[in-house]
Amino acid sequence: MQRAPHVAVIYHSRKGTLHALARAAADGALAGGATVRLRRVEDRALKGPPPGAPHPVPVATHDDVLWADGIVLGTPTYFGNVSAALKQFLESTSDLWRAGALADRVVTGMTSANSPHGGREATLLALYRSMYHWGTLIMSADPTDSSFTAAGANPYGVGAPPATDGALPDTYLRAAGALGRRIGHYAHQLAASRAARSTTRPTRIAVLHHPDCASTRILADALARGARSAQAEVRIRPLAPPGTAHTPTGARAATPADVAWADAVAFGAPVRAGLVAPLLSQFLAACEPLRTTGELAGKTVTAFVTTSHPHSGSETALLALYDVLHHWGAVLVPPGYTDPAVAAAGGNPYGTAHSTAGGSRPADATVKAAAFQGQRLARLTARLRGRCVTSPGPPREPPPADRAGPQPPRLPVLSLSERNST
Repeated sequence: MQRAPHVAVIYHSRKGTLHALARAAADGALAGGATVRLRRVEDRALKGPPPGAPHPVPVATHDDVLWADGIVLGTPTYFGNVSAALKQFLESTSDLWRAGALADRVVTGMTSANSPHGGREATLLALYRSMYHWGTLIMSADPTDSSFTAAGANPYGVGAPPATDGALPDTYLRAAGALGRRIGHYAHQLAASRAARSTTRPTRIAVLHHPDCASTRILADALARGARSAQAEVRIRPLAPPGTAHTPTGARAATPADVAWADAVAFGAPVRAGLVAPLLSQFLAACEPLRTTGELAGKTVTAFVTTSHPHSGSETALLALYDVLHHWGAVLVPPGYTDPAVAAAGGNPYGTAHSTAGGSRPADATVKAAAFQGQRLARLTARLRGRCVTSPGPPREPPPADRAGPQPPRLPVLSLSERNST
């Protein structure tokens, strides 16, 4: 019998705001059928028990991370960044990271700040920087959910004001609940696909690349090859100015229809001044009608780049592109450090990168990293769609919480009405 998805909601709260958001997210995941662990991180600077917690909340451990299929992380905004307490917990997982035990979970985030523009967005994006290194999938907020717009339309997660007298406006509690339900859905797909293979159509992947860069085309071909090795149906298309049907070489140009067709999209482009080349930005703008109607929500995405020098934007351009793709409501699939090919190609956890300073043709190690990135995109997209695609590598060892032996008790999660009555 297929088990329920596991969702861990792990947060740091000093004044009760993040506790309220975390409990609402836990409510949402629980209502969607997930088994939920609500956990707080230790705050050594806090005297006495954390506020806003009518029931004891256990302290998060590494076992909670290993147990989870999906993780909601909550942190207050401190100088536009993650709080020291949560960051310390994340950094304590280094041994698990080195062992490859943290990958292939879906993660999202919540935060709060005193002012509407006091770093809520920056904090969530900073949080995800660590998660890219873990090799997790990063889940954006759902732009088609009405609670998303009501709470300020933050595409990166939930950003709330501080609670007043321990109470948050229902607007933000509903947004946190929706985030919990959404991550519960993806956690269910990840958990269910381990046990069964469906007979649905092959996963569709569009590999869209800049046409004027030979290095980018080589990486695009490698990524497409890796995706096909994971049983995906692939379209590889060069980018062209909007309204152009074919490139000068006669190749059929990418269009928004290719994005609509695909379950997953891989973007490749050279870097200009720390950003992807303008042609890719123009293409993303042409996809706006799809975004506004919600047709891009839930698509999985990844990216790769070429630069003129090793440190002239190979990381910043990828991160800036992913910031844009959050607005699609996409699920980001970076390579992380989930295969030796990533380290052999320079160790960029955000996406494959090649510097033309060493020649226009990427090294074999870089080509292998791009092929792995495509295989990983196809495999995880298939899992999120409910199909189980066998990975060419060894299966991941079940985490300790899934092995024989007693499970720690799950903290009861209050409903909204019960919580408001406390």
